[in-house]
Amino acid sequence: MSILRFEAVLQTDRTAALMAAADGITGSGGWIVDHTLFSDVMAVIAFCVPANRTTALGDALAAADILVTPPLPPSLPGTGEVAEREVQGQLTLTFAKGTGDLRHEVPAFE
Repeated sequence: MSILRFEAVLQTDRTAALMAAADGITGSGGWIVDHTLFSDVMAVIAFCVPANRTTALGDALAAADILVTPPLPPSLPGTGEVAEREVQGQLTLTFAKGTGDLRHEVPAFE
């Protein structure tokens, strides 16, 4: 089984973009399998979505200003066994305003 790979470069707030991507995936009937955060510069989200819901996922991401390349493939028509099988995907989000540094002040302890 192949994995569909998509990417987007974003100028928006990292937290808001991650929430919008998660909402787009789950709102289109999919689920997040795994994720990796690379500081505040990049996030990789592994997901599955029913084959008959890829258009809904593309529309949800576009509505959140997450324009992926290449575009998601069209949904398989109907509700048969083939159309309802899951499609695995990987979404890579690069945050153009990321600094690569997410240090937080940690108070001294005794």
